[in-house]
Amino acid sequence: MEKLSQKIQHLIKNKKGLKMNIICLDIDDCVLPTDVNYFGRTEDSLQILEINLKRLRMIIEKYDFKVFITSSWYILLSLKDGNLGLKTDREDYMTLMGYGLMKKYIGKYIIGLSDGNRDDDIKLLKSHVNNKIVILDDWNLTKHNSNNCLFIEMNGFISGVVGFQIDNFMKK
Repeated sequence: MEKLSQKIQHLIKNKKGLKMNIICLDIDDCVLPTDVNYFGRTEDSLQILEINLKRLRMIIEKYDFKVFITSSWYILLSLKDGNLGLKTDREDYMTLMGYGLMKKYIGKYIIGLSDGNRDDDIKLLKSHVNNKIVILDDWNLTKHNSNNCLFIEMNGFISGVVGFQIDNFMKK
């Protein structure tokens, strides 16, 4: 927690007094569904991820969001001097392609990676009242809902309903 706390504090310190809009983003089963499901293997997960990342980039640009990755992908990703990297030598096709899509669509907006405890990450980000936080996750994180934080349960698609919820929250 201390290491993460220092990373987030440094991040927010640079923006002290300024409002930051931050999306806390989960990846697996949120914006990247599994190819294996109850009706067989679909092999369309990367297509869905790309659609979601295109939509996410539109949201990011409209509301001047930054992205904080709360997903278990933090194990695979690195972030140094604002550059998203892949810190694993795995040759897994899904990982490599998913990383490439993230880098292409949202890489320049990513400001931080979890160290493994999304609840602590979100609490710390929320503690700075100037921040507006949107959580996109498949876990139930409604306990974080507040005046400056909105949880939206995601299970596959960034739909118009998700955009409507974000728009209403940002207009508050």
